[in-house]
Amino acid sequence: MTELPCGCPGSLPHLLRPGLRLVFIGYNPAIYSARAGHYYARPGNRFWVHLSESGIAGRPVRPEDDRLLPEEAGIGFTDLCCRPTVRAEHLTADEIRAGALRLHRELLEFQPAIACFSGRGIYQHFARHALGIPAAELARRPYGEQPERIGRTIPWVIPSSSGLASRWHALRLEWLHRLREALPPLEPPSCPTSSLEAPASP
Repeated sequence: MTELPCGCPGSLPHLLRPGLRLVFIGYNPAIYSARAGHYYARPGNRFWVHLSESGIAGRPVRPEDDRLLPEEAGIGFTDLCCRPTVRAEHLTADEIRAGALRLHRELLEFQPAIACFSGRGIYQHFARHALGIPAAELARRPYGEQPERIGRTIPWVIPSSSGLASRWHALRLEWLHRLREALPPLEPPSCPTSSLEAPASP
C-alpha cells in the first residue's frame, strides 16, 4: 500500500495502491478524524457501520481498519481536499479546485476499478474542475454509476455518511448494496501449503 502524504499538516494520508477494487472519496477530513488518525472516525458518522452491513469489506470493520483494507479487501481512501475542518463549507474555492485536480491525478495514477464519491457535492466539485462538466448538467445527476470515465476508473456517487445527512442513511446503505454487486469479486486470502503436509502420492 502507498500512504501518500497530502501536504497538509495534521491531516490523513491517502491510502492508495495500484489494483484497488474501490476507493472511497470524502470531502475533507473532519478535525476529529484527523486527530484520531483514521478515516470517518467520528462516532456519529455511519461510514463503518454501513460498510460492515454492506458486506463490501468481507467482514465487520471500524476506523482502525482503514490501513488494512487496501491489501485485505482492495479498498482505498482519499479526500477531495486535504485540510481538516469542522465543516466542509470552511474550504476555500481555491482549495476545492486544487483538490479536484490533485484527486484526478491520483485516480489516473492508481486506476481503481470504482471511485466512490460520498456525496453529490463532492462529485460536482470534482467533475466541474477536473473534467470540465457544467454545473447545470451535474445538478441533475442521480446517485449510482456516472457516465464519465477517469482512465479505466468508473465513478460512482452515493449519499454522504455524515451525521448531518442522517435522513439519507437508509438510501446510502441501499446504494452500497448495489455498489457491492458492481465491484470486482473480493479474492479470498491465499493459503500457502504448510511445509508439514505430506506430499501427494504419485
